[in-house]
Amino acid sequence: MTNFICPVKNARLTSPFGWRNLGFGKEWHQGIDLAATGKVPIYASAAGVISRAQALSSYGNVVMIRHTINGKTYETNYAHLDSSCVRVGQRVQQGQQVGVMGNTGRAFGIHLHFEIHQGLWATGQPNAIDPMNYISLTNQTASKGELTMSQYTELLNKIKQLEEALKTKQPIISSQKASKTHNAAWEWLKNQGITDGSNPQNFLTREQFATMLKRYQDASTKK
Repeated sequence: MTNFICPVKNARLTSPFGWRNLGFGKEWHQGIDLAATGKVPIYASAAGVISRAQALSSYGNVVMIRHTINGKTYETNYAHLDSSCVRVGQRVQQGQQVGVMGNTGRAFGIHLHFEIHQGLWATGQPNAIDPMNYISLTNQTASKGELTMSQYTELLNKIKQLEEALKTKQPIISSQKASKTHNAAWEWLKNQGITDGSNPQNFLTREQFATMLKRYQDASTKK
C-alpha cells in the first residue's frame, strides 16, 4: 500500500476493478474509475519514467508510467485525460502532476480510468491488477479520510445488487419518461441503503447514476 498513492485527491470510486454490466452486457473492467469535483489534476501514483503520453484508442488521452519498485516492474495507466503535462522519457516523482482529468475516448462523463499492471502494459491488459489492493482513497466527507478494504468489498456487493435490479427493469422506449424512471431508480438506491445522496462514499452520486441509467436506456431501445 505504501508504494503507490491515489492519483486523484479527494477521489470517489465510481466503478471498481473486475466484471461489470453498465447496460451493454458483461464486460471486464481492467482498472478503476475515479471522480472528483472541479478541474482535477492527476498525479503520478509512484515515481517512474513516462512511457506513453498520447491519444490511444478508447482510452482517449493517456499517460503511462513505468516503475521499478523493490526490484519489480510495474506500469500505471492514467486514461481519458483532458490534457497531459509530461513527455515520453521524462522522469517523474510520486505525487507530481502528469495531467488533468477529462472525458476523452470511450467515456461517459469526466473521470479518471486508472490501471496498475504487474509488469508492462500490453494489449488485452494481461498484467492488470486491482489498484484498490495498492492505494487508499481520500475523501473530504469521510470521517476518517479513508475508504477501507472492508468498505470497498461492501461497495462491490452493492454494485452487484444494482446490476441485478437493472436487469429486471422493463425497456424504456420514450425519452420523456427518463426523469420519472430516474427518480424511481434513485428511490430504489436509497431503500436498499446504497446511498442517501449526501455521501459519495455511499456508492455513487446522482450524476454518476444518471450516466449509468442512460447507458441502460440506450441499450434497451436497441433491442
